[in-house]
Amino acid sequence: MVSPNQVTDIQAKLNENGIEYELWIDNVQDLIDNQFRLKDERERIRRDASVSGPRDFDYSVYHRYSEIDQWIKDTVARFPNLTEEFIIGRSYEKRILRGIKIGAPSSETKEAMWINSGIHSREWISPATNIWMTNQFLEDYGENDNVTRILDRFDMYILPTLNPDGYDFTWNENRLWRKTRSKNVDSDCFGTDPNRNWNTGFGGPGTSTNPCSIIYHGPFPHSESEVKAVTDFITEKSKTQKFVYFMDIHSYSQFYLNPYGYKHEHPKDYDDHMGLGQAFAAATQAVNGTEYVVGTPPDILYIASGIGLDWGYEGAGIKYSGSLELRDQGHYGFLLPEDQILPTAKETYAGMIAAYEYLMANP
Repeated sequence: MVSPNQVTDIQAKLNENGIEYELWIDNVQDLIDNQFRLKDERERIRRDASVSGPRDFDYSVYHRYSEIDQWIKDTVARFPNLTEEFIIGRSYEKRILRGIKIGAPSSETKEAMWINSGIHSREWISPATNIWMTNQFLEDYGENDNVTRILDRFDMYILPTLNPDGYDFTWNENRLWRKTRSKNVDSDCFGTDPNRNWNTGFGGPGTSTNPCSIIYHGPFPHSESEVKAVTDFITEKSKTQKFVYFMDIHSYSQFYLNPYGYKHEHPKDYDDHMGLGQAFAAATQAVNGTEYVVGTPPDILYIASGIGLDWGYEGAGIKYSGSLELRDQGHYGFLLPEDQILPTAKETYAGMIAAYEYLMANP
């Protein structure tokens, strides 16, 4: 990203050195200013004040962490037979890491799934999509045979905002902030990339030792309280409940990513991983025509070490462990407008149902 007063100089240097380039976003600030459908903050406040209950929650706009946290509590109250609230810990700045478990009651121990979003704070479409899908699963239970079968068989543990400190920071200070907000020793730069902080492949290619880098891996594996809270929760739960799916939702690029991210190898379950990802991609495309590419990070994106999907697969032993990169492919990037929230959520929901059906047929 280049400031306006540097554009001419940068273009001249690129041209002088024969470097090809492409302009993706002409004015980032314009996208930030125009991201909200309801641009007048006073109008947003009036809208929020007029909400009379969880049924009136507006899924077509972006919400602050506090609103998402309240949504969890309201949703549990609304669907008491299908949901439970759970807390896995607190963030570095002591915000509650609250999640929602959804699934039909059962007298037997069910298999489990883990779905988190918002690990990179600037990726607002990630939690927005996750909460819409969660609500839709609950609404569709008993009405949609596929959804009913899924919730009868699995417990889904859903954490909408894994990095709440960073997420709040994007609302209040820096819209494009990516990392956590932890303090780094002997550095004026804040934060660690929480998706380079997992202990599978920690410190390998695609990370940085520089605390000022956006891919700084942190001082040691699971140094970030948010990442440690997730790994501790899944590790403890796995003693009594088998996890069969791990999903980390991101944006952007329209990818379904499978292990491995930290090395140029394919795991023994590669064919099943690709089959599930392709089932997701086909179902997603059938809704709005949105195309996803399926593969491992080194094959279709870049090598990345210490990431959640690799910990899910190797660290936690979860066969189906993946990551989504939602819309778009760079036109808006992290600044996806609010009018794309529901189309993104609806197509992703169709893809996830197809993925779960594949998993059930290929355990």
